[in-house]
Amino acid sequence: MKNTNQIIFSAKKPSGYDQYFSNFAHSPITIEGIEYPTVEHAFQAHKTFNNTIRKEIAQLKTPGKSKRAGNKVNLRPDWEEVKYDIMVMCLREKFKIDLYKKILLCTQDAELIEDAAEWNDAIWGIGKNGKGTNLLGKALMKVRKELKENEWK
Repeated sequence: MKNTNQIIFSAKKPSGYDQYFSNFAHSPITIEGIEYPTVEHAFQAHKTFNNTIRKEIAQLKTPGKSKRAGNKVNLRPDWEEVKYDIMVMCLREKFKIDLYKKILLCTQDAELIEDAAEWNDAIWGIGKNGKGTNLLGKALMKVRKELKENEWK
């Protein structure tokens, strides 16, 4: 039986929750003194320790370009261990924006799931077969829980 308390979102849909939960959504954030136009820019930039490259990624015109640039950097050696925590860090900054915070809290206790079938990403979302680890959804739910508990401002 399907869980009816789910919100499934996708970067490919520019409406509803999709436009707010996607890492491609315009949501200017500043991390370590660098301003990024989207979470995707910040996340991709943090694949490296090189601040010059981080600043270059921050200046790219689209989140898609930042993703392609991030896929070309020499990964920091601890990337696999820290990528989830970096995503959570980026999302914490995004959801300090009042509008985004209110929308995330409106989801109450719904399970948040990224539909990543189009690019078959079964790590950050669910892939074509409807299965995946859904790390982005889990990170969003972690930030939502922290907001509810007022662990950070």
